[in-house]
Amino acid sequence: MSEQNNKDLEKDKEDGKKQRVQFPQYFQQQTKDKNPNGTTLKTPVLRGVIVSEFDGSRIWVEASGNMKGRYGVEVPQGYNPEDLQPGTEVALDPNTFKITDVVEKVRDSEFVPVQTKTTFQDIGGLDHVIKSLNSNVGAQLDSDKLDKIQSWGLDMDKSILLIGRPGTGKTHLVKALSNEYDADMFMINGPQLVEKFIGEGAKKVKRLYEQARASDRPAIVFIDEVDAIAKKRLDDRRHGGEEVERTMSQLLSELDGLDSEGDDNVISIFATNTPDIMDPALLNRTSAIEVPVPDMEAKKEILQVHTRKLELEDDIDIELVASELDDDFTGRDIKQIARQAAVNALERFEDVKNAKVSMADFNEAIKDLKEGNLGVEKDFLGNENRHPDEMFA
Repeated sequence: MSEQNNKDLEKDKEDGKKQRVQFPQYFQQQTKDKNPNGTTLKTPVLRGVIVSEFDGSRIWVEASGNMKGRYGVEVPQGYNPEDLQPGTEVALDPNTFKITDVVEKVRDSEFVPVQTKTTFQDIGGLDHVIKSLNSNVGAQLDSDKLDKIQSWGLDMDKSILLIGRPGTGKTHLVKALSNEYDADMFMINGPQLVEKFIGEGAKKVKRLYEQARASDRPAIVFIDEVDAIAKKRLDDRRHGGEEVERTMSQLLSELDGLDSEGDDNVISIFATNTPDIMDPALLNRTSAIEVPVPDMEAKKEILQVHTRKLELEDDIDIELVASELDDDFTGRDIKQIARQAAVNALERFEDVKNAKVSMADFNEAIKDLKEGNLGVEKDFLGNENRHPDEMFA
């Protein structure tokens, strides 16, 4: 076979391979309204942020995600350099990195205010904590008190750290606080702020506070399990440590007001059950309030809260029930006991309309909890001595 024939066969094979390539459908469809700044293909777009002003020839844009980087681009048709100031979010063509659109700032669906009906009457045994929150945070959420505070020139704490074991009622306290003072609550868990790509967590923190500041009402930013992004910083950054540190640095910047304009009425509340592993930089910027495991009197109050709507037998003695609870039982445990006691009562009566909760139902529920049959969350690491070096292990 001649050399030319061999080349023709190889070319036919290559053509065959090309014909068998399957492209996603959005690459094959043409858009009806062609965007003069973009491609004619219906491709996804990248999110970018402008990081420098127009220098006479180009604008520098930082792209996000797996195409992260800074790219110099021209001013797109239909826009003036004044429209593309640093901080403006834009859509980028994934192939040419041209700016296709300017993204208008709208409410981020990821950070919408949490609606709640929880009140302080739904929380038992934490009167001293409620008083502390009312006297500090509540005073800043009340417009009349806030005007007086500002006229006096008082510098109130805008960052609160709630410390307590899981189940002691930290989240319920913040929900009740926002409801009582008609404030918007923006809630997120610390682990949700830990992102794969460098800088993404910091951007999420920035968007969270921007949305809170844009609220028409006083706002509470509540970050539960804040220790996920606020562990002590180490010299050896392992397994995503650099990203966590960037996220915490942005959080510290927000608390210092470096990225805010004017006096914003945003209160930051954090919650953790491991303050010993948190970075001093955050601890020094917050006012700590302990949410303790309930004592005997608090246990009775919590039982009264969770049994006030139940139909009880005459033999029920709330004080006796409270005395049967272990010292380390939290508010969540007590709520679970009241719930299980009600379920036990329903199982005893053929006609559930006549069901009433008895002392025996509570005793059975307490026994099940102590034996671990109710699926109560256990803090297996609570008694272990953990070193900060294990934060990214």
